[in-house]
Amino acid sequence: MEAAPFDHAAVLLACARGDETAFHQLYDHEAPHMLALCRRLVPGDAEGLLHDTFALIWRNADQYDPHMGPARAWIYSVLRHLSHSRRIRRNEVPPAEAPSLPPPSAVRGSLGRLAAGSAPIAFETVAHAYLHGADYGRLSAWLRRGEFELRRATRAGLKELAV
Repeated sequence: MEAAPFDHAAVLLACARGDETAFHQLYDHEAPHMLALCRRLVPGDAEGLLHDTFALIWRNADQYDPHMGPARAWIYSVLRHLSHSRRIRRNEVPPAEAPSLPPPSAVRGSLGRLAAGSAPIAFETVAHAYLHGADYGRLSAWLRRGEFELRRATRAGLKELAV
């Protein structure tokens, strides 16, 4: 029997109303995945980043607007924002070479479809942005391609997913 999909938006909206049970459901469902990402983004303080992310989600759940996009994306944007702020505060220098990515065959969901698509560079840009917080400037240096080319390839790949 297949489990019902988790409704991130409904749970997040319940958190905005102060529903602590909904917050615990969100934590139980999403924390293991987020902790794995935290370990990639801020290896020295993954648990602290996870804690601060959930604290910020709880305090700002009322800022989520369902018309602006999926709730899960909003939740992860909070995580990436905090990790980026920490790297800036610590004055961390990004690596000169691109960190390794999981092989495309190991990736599922929309990102897996992007990896299997006609533009592997789109997979690399999205994966590095998500896993390593890289912007187009950093991606350009890592992938040795122009920012315009990377933007174009990423948009084309994402457009392919939307069809």
